[in-house]
Amino acid sequence: MPFSPVSLMFVAPPDSELFAFLQEAHRLVEREPQVLERIDADLDRHGQEKKALRLEDAEWRQARTLGLPTVPWEPARPEAEDLRLAGGRPRTPAYVVFMFLIGRGYHGGFKSAEATTLLLESTTLAVFLTNQGMTMPGRSTLNELVNAVSNETREEILAAQLRMVLRERWDDLSTLLVDSTAVAGNTQWPKDSQLMVDLVARLLRRGAKLERLGLAPIADPIADKLLRRMMSLHKRISMGGGKPGSQRERKKLYRKLLDLARRAAERLEPELQRVEKALAKLDVPPSRRQRVARLVQWLRTDLVNLGRVRTCCQARVMDGRKVPVGEKVLSVSDPDVGFIAKGGREPVVGYKPQLGRSAGGFVAGLILPQGNAADSGQLVPMFDQVVGRTGVVPQTVSVDDGYSSREGRGQLRENGVKVMSISGAKGKNITPLEEWDDPEYVAARNGRSAVESLMFSLKDGFDFGRVARRGLENVRAELLEKVLAYNFCRMAVCRRAAAEAGQRLAS
Repeated sequence: MPFSPVSLMFVAPPDSELFAFLQEAHRLVEREPQVLERIDADLDRHGQEKKALRLEDAEWRQARTLGLPTVPWEPARPEAEDLRLAGGRPRTPAYVVFMFLIGRGYHGGFKSAEATTLLLESTTLAVFLTNQGMTMPGRSTLNELVNAVSNETREEILAAQLRMVLRERWDDLSTLLVDSTAVAGNTQWPKDSQLMVDLVARLLRRGAKLERLGLAPIADPIADKLLRRMMSLHKRISMGGGKPGSQRERKKLYRKLLDLARRAAERLEPELQRVEKALAKLDVPPSRRQRVARLVQWLRTDLVNLGRVRTCCQARVMDGRKVPVGEKVLSVSDPDVGFIAKGGREPVVGYKPQLGRSAGGFVAGLILPQGNAADSGQLVPMFDQVVGRTGVVPQTVSVDDGYSSREGRGQLRENGVKVMSISGAKGKNITPLEEWDDPEYVAARNGRSAVESLMFSLKDGFDFGRVARRGLENVRAELLEKVLAYNFCRMAVCRRAAAEAGQRLAS
């Protein structure tokens, strides 16, 4: 049998990029043990939240258990000592969680089916863990625990990386290059007809699940019929482009679709109000009530968004008016995405993270604003983040003219930046001529293109150009993991280069 177990006396990890990557990660937690302490604290918090919910469920059941008539009973509230984590199965060590967290970024982020499988089948990672008496966790446990790590802890890992870079003298972090990039969200391109169909379909699909949780389901046969007609109209709208008279026909179809969406909303609104009233009287364990309340909130959000899409569609398609991006619903699945049109490139629906790169090629800062935030408002926050993380005030900061701001430029100069270079016509307008022509400013403008190589390396090697998670904080977690993985790979390159240089000197 080709896949029968094979007994081996020794298993050595291959001399690969992954091996060097994991070595750097191991060195980091050896020198910065507080990283594992932070992860342990996150896992404790996660475990305590689950335990508190279990205790509340037990209290609910106890309150509904009849006692003896002569014995008074008062419900027990979980105290702090009740939430201490002691018994139960041994928890997955923080070291294992750390390795899988940065390994997920190495394999391109949160594509669980791919990244988790690669990690679980990795001989190199198995050797790393076995040598420390640790084993591979199960898939579901792995994802739950890695997701329990806070973004504050991911930020601390990034800070620890930069401290290690300074100790090894691979970079002095005296130069900071800042730029933004477009990242595609995990969502479809927004189309009014598709959004309306998806929202009504999800309302009915989620409404049907209420019965499993103790509430009467939302089951409206007329709304089902309306949805089927909406789907047919959406299909005709999608297939009708480019034909003679298509604009007139498209407007006619949208008029019918808007009417059907309005009627569906009118059918679903009283049903949802009934569900919300029933939720207030629902007597179920707290853990189940939490799930029901979350589902009902999702239903309300979808119905509100259906109204927003109808309003925007009426203005844009029927009345021919422009609608501000802030008023549009761009995604059914991710409410935090924005419409990103950057530098004449193909626009995407997603996010526009800000990246700060050091001269040595390390990522020193990452900011993820919501939507398509202007670059000019991100310069000072990026500077503050990098200085706060590293304790080093960059002597040179170089950006493109999207960051042009007299206030921002002046603030960075006041805070100790010697060369505050802003390229382009806008930057030239706010830069004194003697500074613009200064050789240090010229060098800063010429070197700014290095940040483009960082964008390419992140997108090509770590799938930074798209995300699989949804929601601002979840996307921030995914991008931070990819940045951490990139920095570890960069550290491995620097260590190898230093070793080769030492060998040349020795010979």
